[in-house]
Amino acid sequence: LVIVHSTGVYSHHVSWCQCPGAEMDRHLHLLKVRLFPASITCPQSAFTFNILDNSLIDTLECKTSAMSFYQKLCHFTNNAFPHKIPDCYCELMQVSHIWRDLMNRIWFGFGHKTDRSPGPGDLALYCPTCPQPGINLPSSWKDSYDDWLVTQRYVVDGNFTAQHMKMKTPEDDVSLADGKGYMVTEGPYETHITESKSSCSNHCAVNAANVQRSNLRATGVGATACARHGYFVPHAIVDFQKGKWQMNMDYSICNALKYPSEDISSALIIYDVACQWSIHFYEWADQSYHLSVPQSIKILPAIGKFHLSAHKLPCFARFSLNFITGAGHVDGEILETLWAPFNKISPTTRSMTLSHRKEVLDDHMRDSNWRELIGI
Repeated sequence: LVIVHSTGVYSHHVSWCQCPGAEMDRHLHLLKVRLFPASITCPQSAFTFNILDNSLIDTLECKTSAMSFYQKLCHFTNNAFPHKIPDCYCELMQVSHIWRDLMNRIWFGFGHKTDRSPGPGDLALYCPTCPQPGINLPSSWKDSYDDWLVTQRYVVDGNFTAQHMKMKTPEDDVSLADGKGYMVTEGPYETHITESKSSCSNHCAVNAANVQRSNLRATGVGATACARHGYFVPHAIVDFQKGKWQMNMDYSICNALKYPSEDISSALIIYDVACQWSIHFYEWADQSYHLSVPQSIKILPAIGKFHLSAHKLPCFARFSLNFITGAGHVDGEILETLWAPFNKISPTTRSMTLSHRKEVLDDHMRDSNWRELIGI
């Protein structure tokens, strides 16, 4: 049996328990001694719980790829002849994928519950201070607070570094947590993209180099985040197919407006093209995109202070955060700072399977929100 530990890769002779009443399944023997088997049928390699925790933290903290992490273990084991060490890289990829999902389900209270499964966004953290009916607002909040005080404040932006290549065998892809974190559920989003009209406005926010790359399944990601504290909104991160199409960003915004409840009175949307987007938002969303937009929510469009300087002078008076009641002292550019860590993992996630990439991005967004939470 090949055992992978934080100090190296080892081969051991194992005598399986034959006592009366002992478990017949060998993978259960391994799990009881904190060894995670790479297979449940005939396990020939296993990973200690310690090394799987180390792999997860190494990825989040150091942005280390699985290949680099396993090469490090090989150097620990035999620095002179690393090629003689058993190759468990593929097994590490599979097991770490499952381990990440299991840990998330345990952390969010679904690990030992079989009566219900996590729904969209249930494996995600969100801002504890933004007003959320049913969570941190009393039932009488509409009578107790002014509208501007309980306004949701979102910033919307895209990242063209987080690309994804087309898969050679997409039929082999297996998802463990589709839509359970920050990335949207794939099926409804694909339907939305297919059925939406192709005449949507592009606003010239397109990376021209990406448009011509036929080998890319996604040219980037679009996100909605809390404008004041920098928390990614659960179930509101979308993939771009060809630049920053408006139908992509509207899908992200509509999902953000519904989380965790549609029972809010107004929402401040900070977007670099808010001057054009705000004119047609309801028209595009209802007629072209077939999205369910909460009509009771008053949309307050604004432009971030960095992007506003590139607009025409009339946009300053209409969309500056300095003149919007309830905006507070925000610059509206906090997503630009959140993209920096993600640019470090983009080369790794670029060639992953679709499901694995989405779950890795979910994990880093969850870690980003956790850092904000403990530092608030």
